Amino acid sequence: MSYLVSVGTALPQFKVSQREVAEFARQHFGGRLAHHGQLMNVFANAQIEWRYFVAPLAWFSESHHGLKERNDLHLAGAHDMICAAACQALERAGLTPQDVDDVVMVCTTGLATPSLDALLIEALGMGRHTKRSPVWGLGCAGGVAGLSRAAEFTLAYPDKVALLVAVETCSITFQFGDFSKKNFVATSLFADGAAAAVVVGEGRMARERNRMIPARAASGAGALSSNEVLKFTGSYSTLFPHSRHVMGWDVVDTGLSVIFAPEIPARIARDMRPEIDGLLAEHGLTVADVDHFALHPGGTRVLDAYVDGIGLRHDDLRYSREVLRDYGNMSSPTVLFVLDRLLAAPEHRVKSGDYVIIGALGPGFSSELALFEGCAL
Repeated sequence: MSYLVSVGTALPQFKVSQREVAEFARQHFGGRLAHHGQLMNVFANAQIEWRYFVAPLAWFSESHHGLKERNDLHLAGAHDMICAAACQALERAGLTPQDVDDVVMVCTTGLATPSLDALLIEALGMGRHTKRSPVWGLGCAGGVAGLSRAAEFTLAYPDKVALLVAVETCSITFQFGDFSKKNFVATSLFADGAAAAVVVGEGRMARERNRMIPARAASGAGALSSNEVLKFTGSYSTLFPHSRHVMGWDVVDTGLSVIFAPEIPARIARDMRPEIDGLLAEHGLTVADVDHFALHPGGTRVLDAYVDGIGLRHDDLRYSREVLRDYGNMSSPTVLFVLDRLLAAPEHRVKSGDYVIIGALGPGFSSELALFEGCAL
């Protein structure tokens, strides 16, 4: 067995209100985008109040930022965030950086060679033989895919500890000279952040249990009490055919340019339920057996499509909506923010025997799902 023990999160320094970003967009796109005035409703409809950026809002008003400048900004911001998120997750688990055997590093919005996991290993003083599993290009789905890979590593090596870290700097993909509707919509949604999760194999859990439980209790790690964890049950990956046009990034001279297809919500409403049913059927379960959903809040229309397509209640995605409101869409780490909030909510506590589905959709068009079960150590 493999166990998710803790989650940690981190944000960059610049906190910006949605009202401020809306005013920026009003001035920037005014007279350059057809029906701009009517489209301004997208900022209110997004139901986002705050976002965090690696650059101040004034940076976005400057006319030219090349790929290198953007990538340097990405690396500086990502370095700080991955260290903070990883340290928080490890502290909550009662473990140290030296306990980590494998780092799964997820990112799509910047380039680094050596990859960011090498920077993290060096910064935190992990062992020089720590395994590295960089994952690039999965976009919003990367956090769930990375979590599954970390869990599968500890299934194969039950005496090991895996650390998942996901980081994105979506804000700086804003293209100053692109006055398209897709760039406008991205301006209303995207933000930056990082998250980490600690996953431990069965043998290591048995050996470290007496050390981890007191440390987790002292860290105040949320409503997953000091003697409870999430047991990994399975994962489910889908790449939908003929869908490369739906979501992703184009690489241009000034960085990454977003790809958004209007059909995304309709695809989610149509395609998400069969994928969830497929995952659950492998374990003799149905949607009625699932107690908690931690789904990536790509936007309000995405969340509404989940509700309609899966057959959920509006309140089933309360934490997805809260994370969208408080942070915006940070791509791959966002679903881990949702999971963190779920695990820290005593009024809807994950109990032993509860099933939790963690899910996100990403470029490809693709789906990543993971199933966990609450259990006592």
